[in-house]
Amino acid sequence: MVVGVSGLFGCGTIAGITDKQADAVNAVVGSTCDRYQDCGEIGPDKKYASREACDSAERDTWNSRWPAADCDNRINGDQLNECLDAIADTSCTNVFDQINTALNKCPKSEVCSGD
Repeated sequence: MVVGVSGLFGCGTIAGITDKQADAVNAVVGSTCDRYQDCGEIGPDKKYASREACDSAERDTWNSRWPAADCDNRINGDQLNECLDAIADTSCTNVFDQINTALNKCPKSEVCSGD
């Protein structure tokens, strides 16, 4: 499930998200773990044993993909929204869709492109 997404708008505040890297990571972690939950990948004998385990692992993943040094105060709101929408729509079973989301819908080069 959401392989590529595991291992979100111009700058400023939009829908509660600011141009801060930490806010963007919080949003994408929530969206990613919501998707894992929707796809039945959180629980005993699943990808993540609990929501907390998902949140922790995905926070590490997204902090690595969007480092604060490169992204803080540079979150592009439109691109963040596209990423969040793509995660919500990513197939639970199609690995190509999962990779497309990670590489083409949520890349640092786009999400961290605000000024």
